[in-house]
Amino acid sequence: MPEVSKVLVGSVEAAWVVKVLGRGTMEYCSDLFEFLSSRITPESPVDTVYFELSETTYLDSSFIGVIVSIQKKLQRIKGSDVIILNPSEKVKEILNTMGLFEILPIQENDNYQNLNLNQEIEQKLGKTYHDIQILLESHQNLMEVNTENRKRFSLVEEMLKKELERQKP
Repeated sequence: MPEVSKVLVGSVEAAWVVKVLGRGTMEYCSDLFEFLSSRITPESPVDTVYFELSETTYLDSSFIGVIVSIQKKLQRIKGSDVIILNPSEKVKEILNTMGLFEILPIQENDNYQNLNLNQEIEQKLGKTYHDIQILLESHQNLMEVNTENRKRFSLVEEMLKKELERQKP
């Protein structure tokens, strides 16, 4: 039986919390990015985004790239960080492999009481031109982190650029 995955979002104080149950994959990326981006503005009280990853079994490069893209936007607009909360051992391994421990703060053994994760980010199987742009940008942000990621994702970058050319409006 395939694993059921969910990406839930809720707010707490001046922050958004994203909880990934199961697998955080490309199918969630564009809607999650749009959701968070629209709420990170100079006028908004939100200055932190937490990714609660204690029940996460896997994150693909697209999902991790969106985390890094949100981190860059938060730093640019608010001067603050994305915080990884309670990452599972598998998530720690993935983040370490990509060299992200240096840029993404991690807090362990932190639990928010009465957290209302009242919105679910739906999986989106088809990809629009805009979705592909988000995926390309997220991989380019990962590639900026270190030379290993540049090598690791250069083929993905090339494929996404070709897909953008094919779908050009």
